[in-house]
Amino acid sequence: MAAPRPSGARADARRQTIVEAALEVVRSHPVADVQLAEIAARAGMKPNHVLYYFASRDAVLIEAVRHAETALADARSRELRAAEEPLARYVEQYLPDDRHDPVWKLWLEGWLRSASHDEFGAVGREMNERWLSDLVAVLEGSVAAGEDKLAFARRFNVFLDGLAVHVLAGHIDIEEAREWAMRMLAVELGLPHA
Repeated sequence: MAAPRPSGARADARRQTIVEAALEVVRSHPVADVQLAEIAARAGMKPNHVLYYFASRDAVLIEAVRHAETALADARSRELRAAEEPLARYVEQYLPDDRHDPVWKLWLEGWLRSASHDEFGAVGREMNERWLSDLVAVLEGSVAAGEDKLAFARRFNVFLDGLAVHVLAGHIDIEEAREWAMRMLAVELGLPHA
């Protein structure tokens, strides 16, 4: 049985420091090359100190993606409701910032490992539901899709996932990915597109 992890404000602050350090390391390295020692060094700690707060390197990475996605999701609904062009803003928020986007790099790792690592799968399902919910809400205020809004949202997010993979691989740039996404929306929803 695993030892319980420390709790309280100080422990939460330490975990936050570790998670932010992990995101910085992932931005500059392939996920497979990210070592616990480097995360610890970036956080100003020793590796065994990181393991006091997290059970493993994977636990740190899972929490890093959960933390980043939760922060984004908490602001996303408000931003989308206030946006002049909410579908365009959704596309901007969904796609990676660039080829080194740490959250997207962690998503790819999580998808690959979710078949054998339940925690990766659980985080993925939870965050996917939040994205879908926000897109369905945006579609409520726009031209209705010819099919069920949730079915359309799922299909569109899968399309965005494919674009994101190509951005991360350097096959297309982020502006091209955004343009393709907006064209797809224009065709699918009958929206005007420049």
